[in-house]
Amino acid sequence: MIEHHSGRPWIVGCWNEEDLVVTAVGPHRVALLGRTTADAALLTRQVRDVRSVRDLDHLAATAAGSFHLVASIDGEVRVQGTVSTACQTYYATVAGVTLAADRPQALADRIGASIDEDQVALALLSPFGPPWPLSERSLWRGVCSPAAGHCLEIGRDGTGRTRQWWTAPEPYRPLGNGDTIRQALTEAVASCTAGQEVVSADMSGGLDSTSLCFLADADRHDAHLVTVHYQALGRSDDDRYWTQAEAALPGARHLLVGAGQAPDWYAPLTHAVHDREGPLTFVRTRATIEHSARLAAAHGSRRHLQGLNGDELFHPSLMALHALARRQPLTALPHLRALRSMRRWSLTTTGRTFASSPSYAQWLAACSNTLTEGHDRGTGADWEPLPKLPPWATPHAAATVRRHILDALAATPQPLAALPVQHEMIRLNRVNGNATRRSSHIGAHTGVTFHAPFTDDRVLEAILSVRLEDRVALGQFKPMLGTALRGIVPAGLLSRTTKADASAELYAGVRRRRGELLKLMDDSHLVRMGLVDASILRTVLRGLHADTRPLMPLDSTLACELWLRSLSPADTARTTAVPVPSPRIVKEIQ
Repeated sequence: MIEHHSGRPWIVGCWNEEDLVVTAVGPHRVALLGRTTADAALLTRQVRDVRSVRDLDHLAATAAGSFHLVASIDGEVRVQGTVSTACQTYYATVAGVTLAADRPQALADRIGASIDEDQVALALLSPFGPPWPLSERSLWRGVCSPAAGHCLEIGRDGTGRTRQWWTAPEPYRPLGNGDTIRQALTEAVASCTAGQEVVSADMSGGLDSTSLCFLADADRHDAHLVTVHYQALGRSDDDRYWTQAEAALPGARHLLVGAGQAPDWYAPLTHAVHDREGPLTFVRTRATIEHSARLAAAHGSRRHLQGLNGDELFHPSLMALHALARRQPLTALPHLRALRSMRRWSLTTTGRTFASSPSYAQWLAACSNTLTEGHDRGTGADWEPLPKLPPWATPHAAATVRRHILDALAATPQPLAALPVQHEMIRLNRVNGNATRRSSHIGAHTGVTFHAPFTDDRVLEAILSVRLEDRVALGQFKPMLGTALRGIVPAGLLSRTTKADASAELYAGVRRRRGELLKLMDDSHLVRMGLVDASILRTVLRGLHADTRPLMPLDSTLACELWLRSLSPADTARTTAVPVPSPRIVKEIQ
């Protein structure tokens, strides 16, 4: 427990000492909970001139790492997580006082909250759940979270309010030699390795995770590096590139998990411990996350690095080219030709895609009319991946989702950034930050936390600020990352232009676990709630599919089903609260 200046409880919970930096200057208290390169001396200097919680905006905007910032300034409290949600904040009103926590179930237990069945219907949307701003809602009634770029401020009377303190930077900075991105990535990785004797990391052979390994190895005076490589079931270029990376990192210890030695995708289903926070977006690979955590712990690591969010930041999306074409059409022309050739688009499709420029409200309204129209690859000017309901969703589920989208439209929602490409990157950053946070919840059973430096706020800002014309380059897979890490990562690895496909793992998982998946439908919570048609889902599970697209919506459905099964009867009965467990971190004002 950490106390207010008054001696009353301020922060209560469980954490490792290495994950806490705290300082006190007179009646002021500031704590960073998570990983950061900031130390107590820096916090003390920052706090000396603080007069209100708003004066901490500079600290929040400059400190590297991924952490909760919690401050008590003359009795007023500020609580915030990260833009990515890798560190997320939730809040609720308890006995007239605003209480904040890093997990929604800690608050749900205190207020006796039940689940919101309409939010379960929204969670069936794939690939990443409901669109912004519906994506911000908790599945627990009465539990909220600040919107992206907002912090929670709690007054002396215990009343809470949110305030926007962060906005996305405009894309005006030249890439140059990539020094801004390189510095942000170096500091992000340094916040992971600081104070660690051993740090582990995925090294798939892909450019993202491999780059992090070289950054961590360059910082090995702080921590010894252990890499983990899962050999693919099918033929994969990753294995060849992994061999090159292994040879270039002789000081690290390299662990190889052979093909077929890792847990199946979708395994196990019935005996897993599931986090009560909400459905796991990566439910099919949950067993692999557990396996990776145990492997890291066995080799002395408490922090495991992942290359999550690298694709979303560094591989130019359709919307990056869309934005460039509207601002600098001549510069975009050769890239448009290459895209048209790669996707085999007609001139009509190409022209329609790049001529379209809907506002966010128009795009969201269009989404409400296409919820059940298959999962083909989009060719439109989409602000984020198109949300689709699975073919086994019932008309009731579709009507519920459509109603909530229209209700959100009535409130005139604003996008996360003015440019669709910027909005898309922030939104996907939050999806991946959520996945990282939930991985840590799984790994906590072994004492291992997961970290994705590509989701860190300072890294996101460095990418968002790069000029549109510098984000794309013909013949280069990820030009910004290649430029930033030239001289750190071997040129042979930076020149890679391909990405591995994991369809073999998906097919094998469904084939081996089909019986378990079908059995879930015999007594399905989602079916009883009227959200899923079990017969249609069984048909899809038993079918033969030429590609993985018909199976992709299974993730969100399976995640919701397993989450509902993990809840206690009191969670779903809409009655009184269940007994209160000990939360991991709870911030209180009293």
